[in-house]
Order: sequence, then C-alpha cells, then structure tokens
Amino acid sequence: MVYYQCLWNLYVFQKEKQLKIAITGHSKGIGKACYDLLSEEHEVIGLSRSNGYTIDEVEPIILVANSCDVFINNAYSGTQQSIIFDRLFQMWRNDDMKTIVNINSRSKYDGVRTSLYGADKKHLDHIAQSNVFSDMNKRVRVININPGYVDTDMVPPRAKDYNKLSPITVAEAIKWCIDKPQEIEINELSLWSTWLQ
Repeated sequence: MVYYQCLWNLYVFQKEKQLKIAITGHSKGIGKACYDLLSEEHEVIGLSRSNGYTIDEVEPIILVANSCDVFINNAYSGTQQSIIFDRLFQMWRNDDMKTIVNINSRSKYDGVRTSLYGADKKHLDHIAQSNVFSDMNKRVRVININPGYVDTDMVPPRAKDYNKLSPITVAEAIKWCIDKPQEIEINELSLWSTWLQ
C-alpha cells in the first residue's frame, strides 16, 4: 500500500510541476525540436504559420502567450522578436512564475560575419538586456539562448561546410534552462559546434 501511495504522490507532484509553454515557429528547426521535446513533460502550444499564427501579427501571439508559464520567442521575422519580447516583458515584469526564452544567435556578437539577420538579433539582445538590467526588481525570468550554426533551413549557404549543432541539441539546452528552479535565471547561454566532429 505504501508503494502505491508513493507512486501516486510522485504522479501528483509531476502533474503539479507541468508547465504551459507557448513557442513561436514550432513547425520546423529549433522550434519543432523544442515542441517535440518539451511536449513529453509539459503542455506546449505551437504558434506558427502552419496553424494560422505569424509573428508579424503580434496581438494573437501575446494573447496566447499571456496564458502560459513560459514563452519561447523562437520565430524570426526582422525585429518582430524584439517587439514581442518587449510587450511580454512589460506584461510579465512583476510575475515571478513566468519565463521568457529568447532564441537569439551567435551572429549578434561583434566580429561575427553577419547580415541584417545579425543586426536584428543584436537588437533583440539589446532590448532584452536593457529591460533586464534597467529593472533589478523585475520578477520574470529572462533566458537568452545564442546558438551558432544549427542544421536548419535558416543556415546561410556560406556555412554549408561548417559543423553545425542539431536542433535537438539546442532544444535540450533550452529545456535545461527552463527546468532550473524559478529563482535561477540563466541570463545568457551561448553554444556552438567546434571543429571536432
């Protein structure tokens, strides 16, 4: 009888720990890997063009995200990630049960050969860090993930011969950050592949 009670308590604890997560761009690449991995333990809502959402229309995204515990700001379209982050940060600023994960890029760093994409990612980083460090009383957790080249459709032709991360590797890093206790904020995590492959 004690054994079954322990199993039941574990089941109830796991159910209570389940998060509601929204992710943009969930139908391919890093977004799909996150969706698939996180769906094993949590309720995940995917927001992409495949199901009628586009980050160019901010309000529907914000409406869904606001009902969640975690928002993964993954889909890219110019500076729209920055706009969505800023809106959600302002809404969640004082909520210590919420987490925003920005999928940024190694291309945001100075000295990395880049394009308009890199400039947009640098803008997202600037908006995120400005909000985080200008308000030391904020409660929302903000996690910024900076992957290098990932084996997706987004990789530029010049990188075709480079070693690349798999989308699942990035998703596992994101899950690791989310799974930390809510009082632990991993503000920035950069990861990329070495030449050793």
